[in-house]
Amino acid sequence: MNSLLSAQGVLLVGAAACLLPAGNRLRAAVGLVSQAVATVLVLLVALPVALGGTPLEGTLAWAHPVGTLRIRLDALGAFFLAWSLPMTLLGSVYAVGYLRRHFDTERHVGVHYALLNMTALSFILVYTADHALVFLLGWEIAALAAWLLVIWDYPNQKVRFAGFNYLVSTHIGLIFLVAAFMILYAHSASWDLGSFGRWLQENPGTERNLVFLLLLASFGLKSAFFPFHSWLPRAHAAAPAHVSALMSGVIHKAGLYALVRFILLIGRPDEWMGWFLIGFSLLSAVIGALYTVGQRDLKRLLGYSSTENVGIAGLGFGVGCLGLAWGDPALTAVGFAGGLLHVLNHAFFKCQLFYAAGAVYQSTHTVDVERLGGLARLMPLTAIAFLLGGLAISALPPLNGFASEFLIYSGLFTGQPIAPWAKVALAGTAAGLAFVGAVSALSITRAFGVVFLGSPRDASIERPREASAWMLAPTLLHAAGVVVLGVAPVLGLALVQSAAGLALAALPSSGGDLLAPLRELSATLSRIGAISAVLAVAIAAVWWLRARFGRQHVLRHVTWGCGYTAPNARMQYTGSSFSWDFSRHFRWLMVLLRRQRAPQGPFPTDAYLVADCVDAVERRLFSAIKRSDDSAAEISRNLREDDPRLAFAGALLAIVVIAGLVALSGGWLQ
Repeated sequence: MNSLLSAQGVLLVGAAACLLPAGNRLRAAVGLVSQAVATVLVLLVALPVALGGTPLEGTLAWAHPVGTLRIRLDALGAFFLAWSLPMTLLGSVYAVGYLRRHFDTERHVGVHYALLNMTALSFILVYTADHALVFLLGWEIAALAAWLLVIWDYPNQKVRFAGFNYLVSTHIGLIFLVAAFMILYAHSASWDLGSFGRWLQENPGTERNLVFLLLLASFGLKSAFFPFHSWLPRAHAAAPAHVSALMSGVIHKAGLYALVRFILLIGRPDEWMGWFLIGFSLLSAVIGALYTVGQRDLKRLLGYSSTENVGIAGLGFGVGCLGLAWGDPALTAVGFAGGLLHVLNHAFFKCQLFYAAGAVYQSTHTVDVERLGGLARLMPLTAIAFLLGGLAISALPPLNGFASEFLIYSGLFTGQPIAPWAKVALAGTAAGLAFVGAVSALSITRAFGVVFLGSPRDASIERPREASAWMLAPTLLHAAGVVVLGVAPVLGLALVQSAAGLALAALPSSGGDLLAPLRELSATLSRIGAISAVLAVAIAAVWWLRARFGRQHVLRHVTWGCGYTAPNARMQYTGSSFSWDFSRHFRWLMVLLRRQRAPQGPFPTDAYLVADCVDAVERRLFSAIKRSDDSAAEISRNLREDDPRLAFAGALLAIVVIAGLVALSGGWLQ
């Protein structure tokens, strides 16, 4: 526990030092060194616990009414800490290359690195908290630090609006969380999460159901589940690439951590909770995947895919909940292990994809898919990194996305004796997950093909070049993790096994090896990964041999264009045309906007067609706010403030409400 406290002290001192009057290079160096030291200190204690070691506990006396602050690091918290801080450090390294143009200006880059330190500090607080107030403190530090990181480019009005949108959304989630904690404190008379858990386990019923729904709404807002996701695409499009990567891959995983933590506190959840979580997650996965298909902004596309992937992880947790409700150890272990492994895998490939998108932006100053093209020849390493991340997010072997989704499929196609209708429902969920995978493959094919293949579409974009080593190193390290965890999934399962085993504590012991099904699936995954890796290496070898020893003088010519002998870049597929045939089947769900000017005359020069997919939830929300504002303004104009009847009516209504509450306080409100 001393290492964790030392790591927090190092991060705080480093954050303060980043604010001192010094050069930007020195500030960045201080931030990197302090994060590196803190990461080592945390890994020294987190890795042994994550791999099955004894949990760590500690207390800190505090004044009334807070009381004793309890800190506890078990396998679940250790699993999240084991990769959250290293990935934050890699994001800070990437920031050196991304923000280097500001190092010789008056911009205070030290503030940015101080906020990255505070983000890392919030992880330690949230993942080790056994006290509600410590948990809320870490939760709020993460939210405020992420908001300030998002609005780095604050002179831009769109960036400020995206940051405000995120700030409001995350604090609405905080309201739900505080409401749930108030209910739990009122019944347990303690701020300890363990006391919350005892009350939840001993008091099933309406109030526990309400607490579950409040927590799910809060954690859904934090992790950007549909329909609580509308802040996410705006924030990711506005933030620097490394901030988008950390938000999607690391910061908002705190919501999934909290979801699993409180499911474990409940112990044996009601069966409806598992089904509700599965339905909620499947809806998020499907909608998130569909919205990736129609995006022009590459970072918005990746933002919507985060909504898709938290839904996939939620499916695993829902399967685990059903296993707990049915008393099925195998289903419990597979469900939670699949969900947690997907959280880890998503962190790897999503950070990698955002880093690649950031390299594209740095080189071309745009992430508009319709303006880009042909970047693979000029940015080969970035193209390879994006392709690997895209294959992983599409759950194709031998990359890591396949391993976690394989576990979730194994839970959905469980061979355990359950009701026929439940088997049908789980099979239907598996079909939905397969649809999500197909749509994800379509969107990534579209993005990679349009951005990196073909020819440049916009002559005004300057000739791009490969990103700097500061940006490439974190990208390629994540790519290496994607490959290693896919070829050797046993490494990822070793990290999640103990955390998934915590859920089995709520089940009566049968005397056998409760994690045996997980080990069998691990062996199967390892064989699949090895075979796929051999095939991938063989294909790469054939490609290299063909390029090295094949025909040297290949005759190249333009693609046949229906007899047209002077093709140009505008005759390529655009992103919109690539996905139009698919998108038009979902017009009822995806709001497709078209701006166009039809060609006129025999030689038109100013015709254009611009198609974009906007967020239906956000569009309807803003429309409702506008109507409400107009209605309130109309009522205000019609009311006379000096009319005594208005004051009398308001006082009478208040008296009636107070009297009603007093009367009810003797009944169910007591």
